[in-house]
Amino acid sequence: MSPQSLVSASDPTTVVAAGLVLCAVLAALLRRKVKPAVELTCRALFSRLQPHLPAPLRRLAHRCREKVEAATARSVLVTGVAAGIALAAAQTLDLAGPVLAAISATLSVQMSSHASLREGSKRLIGTLAGIAVTLAVWGAFGVTPWSIAAIAALGLAAGKLLRLGDSSATVPLTSMGILVGGTMITETFVWERVEATVLGIVVGVILSPLVGGVSPIEQARIKLAHLSGEIGRLLGALGAGVRDGYSREQAEQWLARSRELDEDLAGAVTAVDELTGHARWSLTTPMTRVNPMDQTLRALEHGVQQVNSVARSMFDAVAAPGSPSVPAPIGQVLTAAADAFAAHSELVAVRGAAAGPDAGGLHDLLNSLRAARQRTMRAVRTEVEDTGVLVLTGSIITDIDRMAGSLERSAPALTVGVREPGPGLPAVSEVLPAVRLVWEKALTRR
Repeated sequence: MSPQSLVSASDPTTVVAAGLVLCAVLAALLRRKVKPAVELTCRALFSRLQPHLPAPLRRLAHRCREKVEAATARSVLVTGVAAGIALAAAQTLDLAGPVLAAISATLSVQMSSHASLREGSKRLIGTLAGIAVTLAVWGAFGVTPWSIAAIAALGLAAGKLLRLGDSSATVPLTSMGILVGGTMITETFVWERVEATVLGIVVGVILSPLVGGVSPIEQARIKLAHLSGEIGRLLGALGAGVRDGYSREQAEQWLARSRELDEDLAGAVTAVDELTGHARWSLTTPMTRVNPMDQTLRALEHGVQQVNSVARSMFDAVAAPGSPSVPAPIGQVLTAAADAFAAHSELVAVRGAAAGPDAGGLHDLLNSLRAARQRTMRAVRTEVEDTGVLVLTGSIITDIDRMAGSLERSAPALTVGVREPGPGLPAVSEVLPAVRLVWEKALTRR
């Protein structure tokens, strides 16, 4: 019996279910086993071929690597595959509007399965609301220009009331899409469109892990470590500028870079929020691994604010005529702070947090930072009599002290505004050990 005849003889639902399970297994293998091996092979192959390639071809390859991000390329490829799989599955099930499954899969592909499920759920709610609005208005007034306007307006209002965010437009779009069926709309037609939407969401959830290239916990580590490293690099530049002297143009660049850190902070916030949502439903990622990262995020959020304050003080010192200058000894303190953030970045990249027995190097650097701070304050008080310089020095030193307190988690401000976990369903990873313990006790009693 040929494969096509076997598929035609089998139940379509069974075929689609088996295909989706196979896709899930392949996606897991590709992300965990195949993808790292392929990346290593491609890098080794490229490093061997690069010296032998013509110069124009090397330049072209270099430009392509700079212009095209790996995440973008993976997103394009995975989205295309997801749309094709969803369309094929919908056609196998003989659903009305199989293209809707492909559209739903295209919109559902996100950086992780949790994000895909979240966005897909909003879209499904929007679809159901759109169906309800269409049936209510159409049943009462029929298809007229006024009823079409009412469907569009009420659909968008329903999306806003349901707090669907960017998916609010799904409600009126679904309503208009249903009208494409004309007078042949039946209950079966409507629910098959819902099934096509759900099918596309499922395909998007299965394939979304291939887009990010890393797990949510790894992504959070990368974002937090990058943010900490950027703070350290900026502090190093500020310290070198104070020691060697700096111009207004340099101060402008540093101040602009300190403000750009807000974008890096936003990326870290998104990654940690995504990890938190993922951990609630993950079988392998307990919430105890998320809490240290959330604490690290709060510490770095304070660090971004303090380094921006230092960059602003240094800019004002050269921008405003007659302003007090930053004393050279401050450069040692800024350099010591930069070293502490660099060590913090390395710890976060490995473990996602900077606490624990491996953080001894960070504690030593923080002690060196405090020692440099004390030496600087003594030198400035001894050598400088200008009140403005003393006030400026005190302001910068205060910011550095707050950075050190944030890195070692001793700053009282870190506990302000922390949301206490309210009553709710426990995470799956927290429930499974309890269930396993109860099961083992039951078996022992038997």
